[in-house]
Amino acid sequence: MAKLGKQDIHVAAHRAAHNHAPENSIAAVDAAIELGVSVVELDVRATKDGVLVLMHDQKLDRTTNGKGKISEYTYAEIQQLYLRETANGKISQQRIPTFQEALKRCKGKVIIDIDYKEDRDGFMEKTYALIHQEGMEDEVLFFLYEYQKMADLHALNPRITLFPRARSMDDLREIVSLAMTKVVHLDDSFTDLKVLNSWKEQGYFFWINSLGEADDKAAKKGISIYTDFLKRFPFVRIVQTDAPELWGDLLKGL
Repeated sequence: MAKLGKQDIHVAAHRAAHNHAPENSIAAVDAAIELGVSVVELDVRATKDGVLVLMHDQKLDRTTNGKGKISEYTYAEIQQLYLRETANGKISQQRIPTFQEALKRCKGKVIIDIDYKEDRDGFMEKTYALIHQEGMEDEVLFFLYEYQKMADLHALNPRITLFPRARSMDDLREIVSLAMTKVVHLDDSFTDLKVLNSWKEQGYFFWINSLGEADDKAAKKGISIYTDFLKRFPFVRIVQTDAPELWGDLLKGL
């Protein structure tokens, strides 16, 4: 993806800028764009009548004033609900957006990392069709929990950048050998700096999360925590975070 080559370190906002607006909302997307992130991570599910919407959980309870599974509601019914400002928190004025609305909002502004959550058949193809319809093949990453599914998705549309997770160096070597993507999700168990830095020099974009411990420490002790993070993982090119504003402060000083 050409857009990723424009800078050395990219910040990905987890569920968009959910500390500024309800998670997976258009307002959170807008806030993330305003903060200058490169990527917004968004979760995709489908309603009972097959409309793709942004929603992390299988159930509506935590993030909306609705109850039960999103797959049991039609889109019209979903549109009567409101998102909560925070998990199990106060009701906001934000509605549940469609995936297509998010695509349109992000086009030309920020890359979308699609965390595809729907487990019913047929909706992955529909997701791909909407990406193509909006002409955004070069503006999305399609996350895969299982890299073994790469070939099937690559065949659907090879222009869409696949973003598989590697759980071991053996997984990573297999992903590299498949030659279908250069964007890979790693975790903090990856420590072979010589090999990883070599692949980075060959154009691979390794993604690691600072969610949890690193973000919590940075909020309490300052952004020097992120400097240590980058020293520990010098091969990383994309960092997913719950604190995009803190990462932004760090990167301004680099």
